[in-house]
Amino acid sequence: MADSGHPSSSTDRVERKAKVRVIWTRFGVIFAGIGLAFFSVGMWRVDGVMAAMGLAAWLVLGLAVLLGRWNVNGLELVYRGPRRVEVAKGFEGKLELHCSGRMMDGFWLDFGVNLMGEKGISGRVLWLGSNSSARVVKWLSLKHRGRKKKQEGWVQSGFPLGLFHFRKEMRLPAEIGVMPVGRVPKELDFSGFLMDGMPLGGSRRLGGMGEWKGLREWRSGDSVRKIAWPASTRSQAMGGSLLVRQEEPPGSKAEMCAVVFHSYGKDGDLIRPDRFERALSLLCGVVGVLVGGGIPVRVLGDFWEWESVEVSSRRALVAMKEGLIRVKRADWVEAHDVSEAFSMVKKRECLIVISDMPIASWEGLVPDSALDPVKVNIASHEKSLKRKFLRGKAVAK
Repeated sequence: MADSGHPSSSTDRVERKAKVRVIWTRFGVIFAGIGLAFFSVGMWRVDGVMAAMGLAAWLVLGLAVLLGRWNVNGLELVYRGPRRVEVAKGFEGKLELHCSGRMMDGFWLDFGVNLMGEKGISGRVLWLGSNSSARVVKWLSLKHRGRKKKQEGWVQSGFPLGLFHFRKEMRLPAEIGVMPVGRVPKELDFSGFLMDGMPLGGSRRLGGMGEWKGLREWRSGDSVRKIAWPASTRSQAMGGSLLVRQEEPPGSKAEMCAVVFHSYGKDGDLIRPDRFERALSLLCGVVGVLVGGGIPVRVLGDFWEWESVEVSSRRALVAMKEGLIRVKRADWVEAHDVSEAFSMVKKRECLIVISDMPIASWEGLVPDSALDPVKVNIASHEKSLKRKFLRGKAVAK
């Protein structure tokens, strides 16, 4: 799961030996039929002029095939774009058509590439001079996770006369990997977990927290969340003031947070592939927020056979997302497998549980700990049909 750094991908030289398909057009069929009719009638009536006209028509067809093949052969496609993109996030793709190393210019050329079998970039050029190129730039997005090392490209033309369509298909060696997009679950809101349940030595963005060493009087500028309310109540009852918790600065090493991802469900629970994809997006969102806050993370996933993956930097986060490009939902996950994964969580680690199955199926397996576990309910992150109607969008039944 090495980090690619999101470099730009470009194709290598494509083989020029790709076959050119010749497809009859309606006009070509009519033209060939007329030529055949003239030749047949001329031979039947012993009319040399009509027979010659028929032969001339078929000679034109033959020349059209030769010129059409020559017009398409020798062209090269080059795709340039990011190697790694996220689901449903836009990116810029560039497709170039090169006409180099040949004597003849190109005419009436349509060209394109199909990315990951989903979206395409296409363009048209009426005339392309020799040793020149044409480029098309398009903003697009991909909706399905996966990786493909070669993309399907094509060049076609109706030159000359529109009697045939000449199509050349080629495979462009341009790798594209579509990673899950990060979505932060609402259960990870700043309402207690990242404030009070954050591990020692946590996020600088939310305020450093270290070892507790005692109480002191409240001073202007102190955070309200640091007020020790029980001790403050007793202090005020004796005529004192508010008291706040006094903590040492965070240590050099922060405690980790364990994120457990599983697909365990009870018998009869419906398995939905869309929930698995959504759960992967929530996993990326959770890890991204924690790493961005300076908290190292250990990911335990059943699709990785519970192998622990540590993420403590942006580079490691990208590497983890790359590792999720081709993962598949784990089959036959049992309750004891999930319990063993929970037993791998250390006492000083916070626990976050993500699943693509209903929370009622596995909530009872989550152990109690000093830091309250966060349980992500996948059902609460599904799109609301009512909201679609309010926006004026029709929902297919």
